[in-house]
Amino acid sequence: MKITSGKYKYRNIEVPKGIRPTTEKVREAVFSMIMQWLPDAEVLDLFAGSGAMGLEALSRGAARCFFVETNRQNQKVLVSNITNCGAGKEAVVIGKDFESAITEIAGKTEKPVFDIVILDPPYEKTDYYDTAMGRLQELGLIDERTVVVCEHLYDNKLLDTYEKLVKFKEKKYGTIGVDLFMVDNSDPFC
Repeated sequence: MKITSGKYKYRNIEVPKGIRPTTEKVREAVFSMIMQWLPDAEVLDLFAGSGAMGLEALSRGAARCFFVETNRQNQKVLVSNITNCGAGKEAVVIGKDFESAITEIAGKTEKPVFDIVILDPPYEKTDYYDTAMGRLQELGLIDERTVVVCEHLYDNKLLDTYEKLVKFKEKKYGTIGVDLFMVDNSDPFC
């Protein structure tokens, strides 16, 4: 597997055993949909696996990416992929489960507000979307400028809203669904 575009284009990405990587076709489609958010973006790749999505974001102009991966073997591959791309200065790897990682990030002295959040948990973990989006909102890690990208099995439909996050785009790529969410700021009491 390779990075498809940008400064790391054609760099090889190793995929850990047992991980279902986002295909090049889907990555291309996702990044064409979110390219307006990419320049100098703060990115959160919450279920990083190989890191392909976060590395693709850095390759295309994001400033920094927080990669969250709880599995130690996957972390080793992730760090190797970051090193192979030369992205060490722009990458922060957090080796915790997603809820602990969100809490850790929110506790930083200079906590980021993410421009892009990528949620691609194991497909059978459908409750992770609700939990992650709720915690990100509760802890102030996203705002009205943030786009949340959710990859899932198309047949496992996500809700149209998660608190103030509202789905504004839904695409299908074979059996894969990609939904984009943003905070609905049309409420005058927000």
